[in-house]
Amino acid sequence: MTRWMKAALTLAFTALPLAACGGETTGTGSAASPPEPDSAEPQVVMEQDIGGIRSQAGANLDLPDGFPDDIAHYPGLNIYGANAIPNMGFSLAALADGSVEEVAEYYAGEMAALGWTETANGPSGPGQMLQFEKAGRTTSVNLIPNGETTTVSVTALN
Repeated sequence: MTRWMKAALTLAFTALPLAACGGETTGTGSAASPPEPDSAEPQVVMEQDIGGIRSQAGANLDLPDGFPDDIAHYPGLNIYGANAIPNMGFSLAALADGSVEEVAEYYAGEMAALGWTETANGPSGPGQMLQFEKAGRTTSVNLIPNGETTTVSVTALN
């Protein structure tokens, strides 16, 4: 797969959690403000299955079924969007407690420990972009400062 195609797929996967049109949608919980962590208040979780692409949006989501166990995820990561695209990969949109520098350092170290080769690590606008390769697979981690947290976008392509 060419670098251009990988970049295009990365952008497409990053945008998917924001898409909310068509398909079978189920929701649970209340449409009010998100609950406090560890509260008994129900959460809003939207799930869609559009042509085999499984998408979830909500707060504090679990990793999607089948998410590779050799891809690091930052401790306490609050996943608010997740997509699983059969035979292509996964994307996550999340918030991490910590600065862009702290989160980037974590991913660089943990991904290397899991056998990934870092192929890019540099500034991307106000944030930072890291890219890793392993056995023909690619994982991109985009980090954007968000006040006292960091917005994290992870795209894992098979």
